[in-house]
Amino acid sequence: MVARKGAVKVHHFAHHSERDGSTCTSPGETALHKFAKNILDERLEIALPEMVVENSDDREVVVQPTKIAFEAAVLEARVETVVPDVVLELRDRKFIVEFKVTHACDEVKIARIRSMNVGAIEIDLSAYRERPLDELAEEILYNAPRIWLHNPRETDARARLAERARKRAEARQEEIGKYSAKYRHRRPVSGEGGGVCESAVRRDGLGALINLDIDGAGCFTVPVAEWQAATILELLAHGHTPFRTRNGLSGLKRRGWIHREFRAVPDDIAIGLKEAGIPFASPLGAVEAYLRQLVHLGFLHPARSEIWRPTYSMLQKVEQAKDLRARPTRRLAEIREIVTKQLDGLPDEETSSFVFETWVDTVLTGRTLSIAELLQNDEAEWISLCDDIANVRTNIRFSPRADIDLLGLPCAGELARAIESKRLEAKKRVRREREAEQEAAASRIKQLRDRVSRDIGDHAPTWLSTPIAASGGLLPLDAAATAEGFTAAIRALDQRVRELELEERGRRHKEKAVGDLEALARSRYYNPDHATLWMRSSRRELGGKSPAEFTINDATRDQCEALLPPKRSLR
Repeated sequence: MVARKGAVKVHHFAHHSERDGSTCTSPGETALHKFAKNILDERLEIALPEMVVENSDDREVVVQPTKIAFEAAVLEARVETVVPDVVLELRDRKFIVEFKVTHACDEVKIARIRSMNVGAIEIDLSAYRERPLDELAEEILYNAPRIWLHNPRETDARARLAERARKRAEARQEEIGKYSAKYRHRRPVSGEGGGVCESAVRRDGLGALINLDIDGAGCFTVPVAEWQAATILELLAHGHTPFRTRNGLSGLKRRGWIHREFRAVPDDIAIGLKEAGIPFASPLGAVEAYLRQLVHLGFLHPARSEIWRPTYSMLQKVEQAKDLRARPTRRLAEIREIVTKQLDGLPDEETSSFVFETWVDTVLTGRTLSIAELLQNDEAEWISLCDDIANVRTNIRFSPRADIDLLGLPCAGELARAIESKRLEAKKRVRREREAEQEAAASRIKQLRDRVSRDIGDHAPTWLSTPIAASGGLLPLDAAATAEGFTAAIRALDQRVRELELEERGRRHKEKAVGDLEALARSRYYNPDHATLWMRSSRRELGGKSPAEFTINDATRDQCEALLPPKRSLR
């Protein structure tokens, strides 16, 4: 093996190649390789693959697939500068066969074979390496993949292809010159034309989609805007049926609008004219270019198989144009229906003098145009007007007020009745709210009274007669009449409950400490009466208080204990 470390291919190892093009196959030659050479030497017959040479859309078969029998075979013998696997001989001709088992012939060997101008093929046996050799004879000779390394007849075949290509190019250039002399390009014209199709398309609001500059427009006998308008009409007429480029072209053919000279322009001629700087396209190409321009403008969707579908935007424009023509009649019927619903249910004496036709021609209060004049106006403005008229009685019902705009409808009586009804309802509502508040106040007062009785018991009368500072000095029950005062009263009650709990806790501590001190005093005096007298006598050390008064906890008890006789005393 030889390390290959070149600047082009990835570094790798390759078999050593001799000057004659042979590789190191002999020392490590596989059994399959040897078997293949031997079976060919034995049978002297082999299948040759097809050889085809091509140039653009032209081709020539150099060799048909066939089987050939030879007269002799020479194995691993030098032929000029190479050592082939097998050289087959038939009369005075030689044929080289190479076998690919682990690696193919390299470019050096192939180049030397070509320089010798000897026919040669390579048979690929790499997929048969795991197969038993006794099964491979037919595969080697006839079925295994094989390619041509060189065929002496290939050069002449390619020369013939090149000559035919040259002649075709000359003929094509001559045709391009003929078409170029006949073609006169049509460009869009300013202003509107009088064509039937153009007028129909403009009437549908699609004027911006026609009169576009398109290569190939000179193939048609009518102005640019007319044939483009006809294409749009064909597209719209298809509805939900797929519309193809050829459908558009068929419509123009049917109308006889394609110049006779350009009805069947070959594609390669059309391309040549374009390459020559002429704004040319075949009639089909012009229609396709026009449709693609509509895609660019956002009015078509392209699909597979040359199918085109109008976008929502285009269909909307068509519908808008139709709607514009039918708008006055439709709107008049629409507003009549709305007014009829508004007057339904009103007293006859209030509607008898109302005349719809007169109302339509009258300029409404606060507006500059009459209903009749608005029939062709902007859709948003019309919808707003219809909504206003349709909601006159709704506004009277849900929000009656004297300044409601009745828009000329005879609804003044209904408005007066609604305003009066609203006034009476408001009066009832105030009364209901007052009664509900009184009930709530009574409920809060009862709730507070019950809670006071439960939480502080005997202290309730005193607390209920004490004003609450947080509620402006009101007594608790008076404060509970409002939600805010109730909240303040509950907070004050909770505070009082905590105070009473602290007082009770202090009382129990004092009672225990005094009991403990009295028991200690009796243990220091023989006479219990002396102990009792000591407990109730004021002491200067205690600020003039008696031990019973001064003792409130363990600490004050200990102070008093220090004043007792240290030993038991008779006095």
